[in-house]
Amino acid sequence: MKKLSLFIFLISVGFAFGQKDLSGGEILHELKKLQNPTRVLYLAAHPDDENTRMISWLDNGKGVRTAYLSLTRGDGGQNLIGTELGNKLGVLRSQELMQARKTDGGEQFFSRAIDFGYSKTADETMEKWGEEEILSDVVWVIRTYRPDVIITRFPPDSRGGHGHHTASAMLGIEAFKIAGDPKSFPEQLEFVEPWQPKRIYWNASNWWNKDLDKIAATDDNYVTVDVGGYNALLGASYNEIASYSRTQHKSQGFGVSVARGSTIEYLQYLEGDKADGDIFSGINQTWERYDFKTGDKKLASILENYDVTNPSASLPALFELLAEADKINDASQKEYFKKQLNEIIVASLGWHAELLSDDLYLTPGEDVSWTLEAINRSAQEVRLKSLDYEGQKTDLSEALSANENWSKEINVKVAEEISQPYWLNNPGQNLFTINDQKLRGKAEYKPLPQARLTVDIDGHSYDLTLPILNKHSDRVEGEIIEPVFVVPQIVVTPNLENMIFVNDEPQQLVLGVRTFGKEVKSLQIIAQSWNVEPSEIKLDTEGGDFQNVVLTVSPTDKSANDALRIQINGEGEALNLTEIKYSHIDDRVVFEPAQVNLIKVDLKKDGDLIGYIPGAGDKVAEAIELMGYKVETLTKDEIMMNDLSKYKSIVAGIRAYNTQEWLPLAKDKLMNYVQNGGNYIVQYNTSSRDLLSDDIGPYPFEISRDRVTEEDAKVEFTRAKNPVLNSPNKLTDKDFENWVQERGLYFSNKWDDKYETPIGWHDKGEPMREGGLLIGNYGKGAFMYTGISFFRELPAGVPGAYRLLANLLSYQNKADNEQQ
Repeated sequence: MKKLSLFIFLISVGFAFGQKDLSGGEILHELKKLQNPTRVLYLAAHPDDENTRMISWLDNGKGVRTAYLSLTRGDGGQNLIGTELGNKLGVLRSQELMQARKTDGGEQFFSRAIDFGYSKTADETMEKWGEEEILSDVVWVIRTYRPDVIITRFPPDSRGGHGHHTASAMLGIEAFKIAGDPKSFPEQLEFVEPWQPKRIYWNASNWWNKDLDKIAATDDNYVTVDVGGYNALLGASYNEIASYSRTQHKSQGFGVSVARGSTIEYLQYLEGDKADGDIFSGINQTWERYDFKTGDKKLASILENYDVTNPSASLPALFELLAEADKINDASQKEYFKKQLNEIIVASLGWHAELLSDDLYLTPGEDVSWTLEAINRSAQEVRLKSLDYEGQKTDLSEALSANENWSKEINVKVAEEISQPYWLNNPGQNLFTINDQKLRGKAEYKPLPQARLTVDIDGHSYDLTLPILNKHSDRVEGEIIEPVFVVPQIVVTPNLENMIFVNDEPQQLVLGVRTFGKEVKSLQIIAQSWNVEPSEIKLDTEGGDFQNVVLTVSPTDKSANDALRIQINGEGEALNLTEIKYSHIDDRVVFEPAQVNLIKVDLKKDGDLIGYIPGAGDKVAEAIELMGYKVETLTKDEIMMNDLSKYKSIVAGIRAYNTQEWLPLAKDKLMNYVQNGGNYIVQYNTSSRDLLSDDIGPYPFEISRDRVTEEDAKVEFTRAKNPVLNSPNKLTDKDFENWVQERGLYFSNKWDDKYETPIGWHDKGEPMREGGLLIGNYGKGAFMYTGISFFRELPAGVPGAYRLLANLLSYQNKADNEQQ
């Protein structure tokens, strides 16, 4: 029974905000898919690596149950739509993957691997993750999901490009070889059995070989498939569905035009039983394989007699099929078949149910009243039996009249667990700490409070999972459905992540204190060897209050770089709540310790006013303000219509030339500003198809994919007398210690001789990269392009990054500073 219940957990992808009611055509589509018990596991490294065309075609065209295993949650990537990085970006990108799977029909798994940023080799990737640890995760997913075929997105060699990509293929091949061996990771066998897939193929592409179509036509190592077919029940082509799925990866800028028509995909043999022209050759794709031949016949009969205008007419035959499903001789297949059939039965009733809360936030132990609403839009008798929330059972014993709304108040006590993504409960550096074996691989686990509704339909009991939702209407948007979260009694949101002290002057910190319960009486502020006033905050609240508390913080002679922490009632640590909220994903929340980095920096600067052009989203402008500058955000009109000479420097945010369509048109105005004595600093842009212009500076340069991924790569001062290394702050090797994730990315690799490159560094075994900072004097001012990762280092509180940026902002173009 342990193995059976585990499988039920793993097949769930997640919750939608509200119940998705299926049309008659969609129910027919699901019935057709239920005919095929075959399973495919697609495997790659990151959210957005998966080929949604293959997943859409496999799931909807072939009716094959298809899942994607992404080794990471994309925590180390960039963000085109907001400022979330690290764990928060991982939550955002996880949700984007979940939406992609809801679109293309697939399921979703993850390993414990953390995306630590770009890796140039699989060896580095394996070393940081721990090869055996991640291999065990891949084997675990294979044993729980039990695929017949595995497909990797990348080849198992350097052609994968990214070390994570190559490692994903290598791990897939090795896991394929050992998943069926009981001697491999035997600790897993308490919950699952060994499983040997039939074959593993690589989803090859003409990215790697332009002559692939000719090779595949004659080489039996290849199988070709056309994924561009049309499905009349869905009213879309499979590659059309895939386009919508792909576009869910908005944080990575992966929106695509809708594709239709014939599209060929190539599958190249890696290991196992070689396919004979068909990727599923030699695999019995009927339920006879699981000793359920009668199921094949009954499904065929149901489909033959199905009335798309009256799905409930098939209910007697569906009940009969469900009663015989116990004949399936494989436990996981039996549970999957019954689960899918149950959902089809409920959908055929025109059934709809919701469990609603008036409040968006609930606290552990709180007594609450929810409203259960249900409607049965068929002639079939449906009786509500009970509702169970965390062991609190409410008897209902209510028959639903046809097509009449029904509701009932449900009184419960909120459970103790807050709505934190489960993989963030224990911190990790390169690997999430997930001690419970049964949780590994899951996309989510109870992301929202939920209840189990038991109903009786024609003498059969069905359990339906209902998330707790909040529903209200807007005069513009109409009905708005939002998830409900369990939160602590109090959350504290500091207005700063870092406080930068360049002298002993006191600074103010504002704490946004939001109380949800009545049990928190005081907050204590802890900052060793720093002066903080007040050091304790007394609270008198009835819950639901919000207040701003202003602290005054100043250093002492003994102050060292430390974190200001906040305790609750002198005991537990206060948490900060961040909402991950975008229109294309389901909302989620992330809790982190409510703390602020207190950093003393020996920093000098010139000038007072900086202009900032927003890009894809970063926190660099806020960091510049912490250095003592005033920062003004610049829009198209403010640049084109106003005098820019008041700004000491103007900075373009990350990927500004990828996202701001008007910016190339402002070149003449910006170059005139530079010529008259200003500094224009452009942070990294990608050299992808969305680069709006490569004519950015006064002299030509090219943006490449060059980067330095080793955050501790030794720095070389290649132009030691250049002002950015000396004034107003004298930089040393110490300023480049304790950097995070990387040195920089999207460096220039070709530039005009008029640019100077004062800083160089490189990853082990690679040539020196000097294109991370270009400085070109132009007229009385200077233009600079930098791929240095200020957008990561400044929020992380790296002192040397602040000193280096201060030198760029303070730069003075003087003729006697020109270097040989």
